[in-house]
Amino acid sequence: MVTILVVDDNEKLRSIFRLILKEYETIEAKNGLEAVELYKKYSPDIVLMDILMPEMDGIEATKEIIKINSNAKIAAITAYSSKSKEILEAGAQEVLKKPIRKNILIEKIKEYVNHL
Repeated sequence: MVTILVVDDNEKLRSIFRLILKEYETIEAKNGLEAVELYKKYSPDIVLMDILMPEMDGIEATKEIIKINSNAKIAAITAYSSKSKEILEAGAQEVLKKPIRKNILIEKIKEYVNHL
């Protein structure tokens, strides 16, 4: 089964992603620090990464995950397009805009799954 790590400091958003992605195994992290630890422990197939979070932001977490696995599949999801260039340079494959529509999120996940 495909495992997706959902990283966002907003608990409601994480639960919405969990519902949308119910056909996949999901792991949740509330900040970048947690995301890196969970990535080490579970080696998820796909990471959905928020950018602005406490403790460690998505840019730093992406850099750390890429150090662990240079082929990690990371999609940033953010409302702050000003940080898009930074997270792409850190190693994310793409930046998806919040709010993201359910059908677009599912399509993107299927694209990643097809390339695993």
